[in-house]
Formats: sequence, C-alpha cells, structure tokens
Amino acid sequence: MSDAKEKIRVGFRHVLGLLLPYVKDRVTNQVKSVWLIIVYLILFQTLVLRIAVSEATVIAVGIGLVVVGLTFFMEGLLLGLMPLGERVGLKLPQKSTLPVVLIFALILGFLATLAEPSIQILQSTGRSVKAWEAPLLYLMLTKHAQALVYAVGVGVGVAVLLGMFRFYRSWSLKPLIYFLVVGLIGFTAWSFRDQNMIHLTGLAWDCGAVTTGPVTVPLVLALGIGVSRMVGSQESGSMGFGLVTLASLVPVFAVFLLGAFYLPTVPAPMNEIDFFKKEHREKVKSLFRSNEELIQYLFQNASSAGQIAFFDGKSENLTEYLEQLAKNPSLRKTVFGGDAEGFYRWAFLKGTEEQRR
Repeated sequence: MSDAKEKIRVGFRHVLGLLLPYVKDRVTNQVKSVWLIIVYLILFQTLVLRIAVSEATVIAVGIGLVVVGLTFFMEGLLLGLMPLGERVGLKLPQKSTLPVVLIFALILGFLATLAEPSIQILQSTGRSVKAWEAPLLYLMLTKHAQALVYAVGVGVGVAVLLGMFRFYRSWSLKPLIYFLVVGLIGFTAWSFRDQNMIHLTGLAWDCGAVTTGPVTVPLVLALGIGVSRMVGSQESGSMGFGLVTLASLVPVFAVFLLGAFYLPTVPAPMNEIDFFKKEHREKVKSLFRSNEELIQYLFQNASSAGQIAFFDGKSENLTEYLEQLAKNPSLRKTVFGGDAEGFYRWAFLKGTEEQRR
C-alpha cells in the first residue's frame, strides 16, 4: 500500500520529451496558418511594387511574436474559454429559469464585446475623420466613442438573448435573419438620403464585423451549443449555430439607432471655412467636450483660412490670441493639454511664418 501511494517522479528530460512534441505540433499549426499570407505580401512588395523589405529583422521578430501569441491564444481558447462556455451552457438551463438565462446571455454578450481587441480600434480611428466633412461620424468616434462601444456591446447582448430564446422556443433561424436583413437594408437606404448618416453607414456595418472577433465567437458559439444540447430540441446538434450571424447583424442596428439619436444635435457637413464661422458655432461645439478642445482641434487640423474664419475672419484677432497663448502658461495648458512644449511644437510644425513670428 505504501508503494502505491508514492508519487511518480518524472525527470526534467522526460518532461521535455513530453512537452516538446506537443508544443512543436501547436506552433507548426500556427506557422501553417500564417506563412502563405506573409510570403504573398513579401513577394508582392518586392516583385510587383519593387520596394525592398526594410527592417527585415524587426519584421521577422514581429512575425515570430505573432506565431507565439497565436499558439498561446489558441491553446487558452481550446483548454479554457470554449469548455467553460459549453459547460455553462449545459448547466445554465438546469439551474436557472428562462428569465435568468436571458439576462445572463445579455450581460455575457455585452462583456464579451468589451473584451474584443478589435473593438478598441474604434476609439483611435476618429483622428482621421475631418469634423466638417462628417460631423456625426466624428462625434461618435471621438466624444461619444465609449457610447459607440457600449451600443455595439448591447447589440451583441441582445443577439445572444435572441439566440437563447430561439433555443427554448425551437424557432427557425430563417425568419430572424430575414427580418434583420430587410430592416438593415431599409436603414441603409434611409441613411443614403441624409448627409450625415451616409458617412455612418460604413462604420455601422464594420461594427457588425468587429463583433466576430477571437473572443466573442468562440465563447458565444460554445454557450449556444451547450444550451441547445441541454434544451434537447430535435436539431440540438446543429441548432447551436447561427448565434454568430445574429451577433453580426444586431450591432449594426444598434449603431444606426445611436446615430439617429445624435443626428439632431450635429451640424450638416460643410466646407472647412463655413464650419468654423461664428454662425455655426453652437452646433459645432456639440462635437467637442469644451471650447478649449474645439480651439485645440482648430489649431491641429484646420488650415490658416479656417483659423482666421474662427476668429471672425480677422487675422489680427488670431494673432492677438496667439500672443495670449505665448504669454499665459495656464491658457496654453488648457488648450494644448499638459504638454508644456505643445504650443511651440505646433507653431514650428504647423504654424505659418507670420504665426511663428
């Protein structure tokens, strides 16, 4: 009995002998996934564009990190996230009533979207949008970027909720898909008739694609398969699929609705000079958190003509304000943020010769 209770000791060489083939197999799978696109990009750049690959060492290290990262991510996904989601899906109908299941699905979809790496890109893309060309799009990507992320999260949550309800009621997926697609086509057609909403259309559909990321898809899919099996419908083997489609379509609705909510508060698209004129000031201010942020945006993004238009079309008013900025450190900090050299860097890089003087 004492011999049976003794722990089995495995030497370091034996551990390596067990781990190395396993790790090699996982890394090889990821290399097979990415090598073709990497070779294609390199050949296209060198043979078609005739541009030499600069910083090849850095690129090689980056590709290696991508392979290692994908290996760890897929391992964690297969060992942790998907089994956890499926186990929760199996036990949830046994332990909870339908309202609890629906609330859990709504919260899970919302939180899974917030964890998506790609959803964070939405908050950084606003810098490339000109406020006067697409005011509504600029507003939702800058001032209300967090509201946009929450709207996409709520959309995914509602999609997962609909999927759970569908499993319990054994609904067919087709009517839901038809209803969503027809509704989105109608929303899109309406958006093309509005100067502001037309710029939001691409973002809305892109938000549907963002939700099909590496966190949401495995978790939602595993949860759906688990719940559909436990509910025990005739199609339990295949009914768990379809949640990802719903999670791609409902967020598009959410972004359209959010845009329609903010639409009355924003000015119409116009040229740069008209945008900064005094008569449009009140609605233009709605795009920014404060008047100082508006002035900072003016200096960072507008031409000298736009800057003059902001100061009532008089260059001497602009010059006077620049003199105040030069003499008043607290005003400089308010307009250009905590960077003490931000004002002087702007003058050197973007200011005109007269402004620098």
